[in-house]
Amino acid sequence: MRWPKAPDYSIIGRKRRPAHGGFAFSWPHADKRGPMPSDRPGYRSAGAYPQPPIPPDDDLRVKTLEGYNVLDTDPEQDYDDLTLLASEICGTPIALVSLIDTDRQWFKSRIGLNVPQTPRDVAFCAHAIAGAETLIVEDATEDERFAKNPLVLGDPNIRFYAGAPLVVPEGQALGTLCVIDRVPRHLTARQQKALEALSRQVVAQLELRRTVEELQSFAIRDPLTGLFNRRYFDSALPMELERSKRYEDPVSLLLVDADRFKTINDTHGHQEGDRVLMLISKILTMNLRASDVVCRFGGEEFAVVLPHTSIDVAAQLAERVRAGIAEGTEQVNPPLAGGPVTVTIGVAACPKEANDATQLIAVADRRLYAGKMHGRDRVVAFDG
Repeated sequence: MRWPKAPDYSIIGRKRRPAHGGFAFSWPHADKRGPMPSDRPGYRSAGAYPQPPIPPDDDLRVKTLEGYNVLDTDPEQDYDDLTLLASEICGTPIALVSLIDTDRQWFKSRIGLNVPQTPRDVAFCAHAIAGAETLIVEDATEDERFAKNPLVLGDPNIRFYAGAPLVVPEGQALGTLCVIDRVPRHLTARQQKALEALSRQVVAQLELRRTVEELQSFAIRDPLTGLFNRRYFDSALPMELERSKRYEDPVSLLLVDADRFKTINDTHGHQEGDRVLMLISKILTMNLRASDVVCRFGGEEFAVVLPHTSIDVAAQLAERVRAGIAEGTEQVNPPLAGGPVTVTIGVAACPKEANDATQLIAVADRRLYAGKMHGRDRVVAFDG
C-alpha cells in the first residue's frame, strides 16, 4: 500500500516549516526556559480541563531525562529526519519529538510548529507517557480528556493526535514521538507500527548521545576523583590564556600538593591514600567558584585554573582552600588514619608573570617547591 501523502515541507536552514497545508502557531515568550504562555488569549487555568496523570516515579523519570543532557539543545538532523518520516508516513502536518520535563514539554525536533515548548498540563504527550502503549486520539473534541484543552479550543486546533512513548532501557517513558493534525483522522495498523518503530529509533539516538558523552567524559575525567584530568588541563589552560590575552583579562593558576602524601600511602595503604585524594578534591570543589577549572594534575597534585582572577584574589582563594582542607580533613568521620592533611599551594598569574602555559606552570611550581622547603602547609603567591 502507499502511505497517505503529507503536505510538502520546505527546508529553511535546519528548521522545516510547512510550505502549504500545514500550520504553525505562535505563543509569545515561549523561549528556552522562558515564561510559559499561560497569559495568552484562550488559555485556561489548571482545573478547567483534566490534568495529565503524574507517573508515580516521575521524579526519577525526570532525573533520568536530565541524565541525557538533551534538554534545550540545538536541533539535530538525526532527530529531524525521524520526525519528517513520521509526518510523511502518517500524513500529518505536525510531527514532534516531545520530552516531558517537570513542568513543560520541550520539543527536541518539530515540524509544523514554531514554539520550542508548552506547559506540561496542556500536553497530550504528558498523557501518553502514563501508559506503555501508543496513545491515539482520533477526534480530540469527542474525548473528555482533551475537549476543553486550550490546544484544542484554540491554536493549533488539535483534532487528531498519536503519540508513541519513548521508553528508555530504565523502563521510563521520557516523552513521545507524536503526529498531530487539525482534522479528525484514523491511523492504520501499518502506520501505527511504523510510528512505534520510529519512536524506538529516537530512543536509540538518545542512547547514542549518552554513550558518546560518557566516552568523552572518560577521556577527560580522573576516574578516582571525578575531576578533570591532565589531558583536559593541557588543553583548557592554553585556551584560557588566549582568552586572557584577547580581552586583557587576568588568569591565575594554583598548584596544590598534599603534604607528606607518600608517608600516608606507605604507612596506611593506598586505599587510605585514595580516600585522602577524594576528600581533597571534594573540598577543593566546595571552596572554589563554578567558573574555576579544577583538575587532578598527577599523583597527589591538583591544578586549578582561575579565569578573570588577579594574583591577589588568587592568593585569597588559595588560602581559603588551604584552610578548608586542613579543617575538613580534621573533621571528617570516620577520621583519617593518618590524621588531618595539609596542602602547600603555589600561585602564579598571567599576563603579569608569564606569557604562556609552560611559563605559568613553571612559576606556580617554583613557588609550590618554595612552600615545601619552608615548612609546608602554606600558600606562596610571590617570590622572595
